[in-house]
Amino acid sequence: MYVVLQGAKRIILGSRQIDYHGGELVLMGVDLPALVEITEATEETPYLAVELAIDRQVLGELVAQVPPRPLTRVQAVGVYSLPPSAICATLRLLQLMESPDDARILAQGVKREILYRILNSDGRDGLLQMVRAEQTLASIGQVTDWMHDHLDAPIAVEDIASRAEMSVSTFYRAFKEATGTTPAQYHKMLRLHEARRLVALRSRSMASISEAVGYASPAQFSRDYKRAFGSAPIHDAKSFNYR
Repeated sequence: MYVVLQGAKRIILGSRQIDYHGGELVLMGVDLPALVEITEATEETPYLAVELAIDRQVLGELVAQVPPRPLTRVQAVGVYSLPPSAICATLRLLQLMESPDDARILAQGVKREILYRILNSDGRDGLLQMVRAEQTLASIGQVTDWMHDHLDAPIAVEDIASRAEMSVSTFYRAFKEATGTTPAQYHKMLRLHEARRLVALRSRSMASISEAVGYASPAQFSRDYKRAFGSAPIHDAKSFNYR
């Protein structure tokens, strides 16, 4: 989860555009290949946010202690209003960075408080979704980790569904609910994001980058890259600025 304290950011996830600002919470169940840009920041008031990994065991314990209520359907990326109490707790967590000894004793308790405050706010449904879908999200996470490590390998839904120990239809539906996209589209975006990183490094030829991320055709690679990022890889290689 991301506690946004100041400024604004935009995520472009396939055809979906998600904007969020200071005073809002962003929840993601799995890692997502997305374009991200800061849309509001100045030198005097930079973009500030805190990324916190969710301890699912602590979250489960807290959920068991709060009154139940119907769960509404949530998307792969959820944006919610932050209660002032959660912002205050987050600031206290940041202050602990100045005192490692205090942090060792107090940080886990403050993180627990942040989760509790969010469970009593608009972000409750997003957190409950994570608890109820814990095993599914863990299985999807294993598959996305495998995809990260095998960018140059072709994927078949049947094979990756077996990795998640699900039927093809169940896996396909669960994957799309967790990530907002299909397995093939997810894998393609992983490839293209890695390609853009390699283009920025300018340490390889375009043909070598294309092959490294699993494209048999450099021409198809260039078309997909331009469709995803708005400019051809050769153009980006020339335009990236270096100090």
